[in-house]
Amino acid sequence: MIWDLGFIEINLEWLITFLTGFFFGLVLLSLWYLVAVIASLNKGLRRTKVQEEDIDKKEIEWLIEDAHQTFKNKKLRNEVGYGAHLLNVALELSNDIATKFYPKSKYPYLELSLDETLVLLNYVSKRFNELLEKPVLKMFKGLTLRRLFTLNETKEKIDKNLIVKTSNKLKINEVVKNTMMTLNVVNPYYWFKRLVLNNVTGAVMVKLGLVIISLTGEETYKIYSKKVFEKEDALDSSIDKIYEDIEADIKGDDDIET
Repeated sequence: MIWDLGFIEINLEWLITFLTGFFFGLVLLSLWYLVAVIASLNKGLRRTKVQEEDIDKKEIEWLIEDAHQTFKNKKLRNEVGYGAHLLNVALELSNDIATKFYPKSKYPYLELSLDETLVLLNYVSKRFNELLEKPVLKMFKGLTLRRLFTLNETKEKIDKNLIVKTSNKLKINEVVKNTMMTLNVVNPYYWFKRLVLNNVTGAVMVKLGLVIISLTGEETYKIYSKKVFEKEDALDSSIDKIYEDIEADIKGDDDIET
């Protein structure tokens, strides 16, 4: 049967055949996509087999604590620089944890598959981003890495300034400080200046470094132990305690550890 529309002729049988083929093609394509999705879910993460599986979590916690103590070494931190020291400690911790699972490997930190490496980077960044959502740490989210790593240097330069030293000794700025505390207690910019210019800066920066080290240790352990998707007791890396210390330091800078 042919429809003559004047400017075009339409073969109804051909049209039905075309639409039927198109419909079944669409159905087959949908089924293929569904099978591909299910297969990818079943396949999951491409995992490599570790050389040593029986690793006590306590061993990892000790490694994290040792890394904390290394980073707290103020003399070494000042010699190397905050950013470089933090990076060195975090990388060394990752390598130490990797060595636990691949003791025979010449390059244990390279034993992860590409999938596992991407998951590790994603988990660490996600955990650290969650931490920066905490009220007292939101101000750090807008900082560049260069600015974050030089905050420590800015604090040291201010402390070495003769005028600042003199005013601190004579307590000249106490009245002004107390007045500004009252006027600016809800001002985010005030809190940022307080972090940069006050003695609390060093303590907060050190503790943020400890948090990064803890997160690196935790997530590296999960990836190398192949327990990243398993429900299990978390490592005791002291992250919650460190955050409580940060809050305490910001509320008052007495007896702070830098």
